[in-house]
Amino acid sequence: MPAKGRATATNTTAQSREDILNARAISTLGAGVVNAMSAVGAAVIKKHKPALDKSPDWFWHVFAKCEAKAARVAEQAARDPEACGDATFIEVYAAQLPKLMASALESHDKALKAK
Repeated sequence: MPAKGRATATNTTAQSREDILNARAISTLGAGVVNAMSAVGAAVIKKHKPALDKSPDWFWHVFAKCEAKAARVAEQAARDPEACGDATFIEVYAAQLPKLMASALESHDKALKAK
């Protein structure tokens, strides 16, 4: 892992919020990692465009939560002594974000049908 550390939430207020990927955390990531995160995010948004069009405010709220959670999981994986730092971060993030969004959308659809 690179010498600079990753931090997705540094203070207790930020840690209590699930939808925050703070500015400090983003600034510690390499340019390649940020580009990869952007590409993954764009693909997830494109895949779920009907949900975005249906309820934009809800979608962006859930997307932010999923993005932050995927980054936290990826950060933990990248800290493993046998991990390859940025490569592991990107790999785990790219695997987690689509799963988290699909799960959130599925739960939302089930809740709407149950009403």
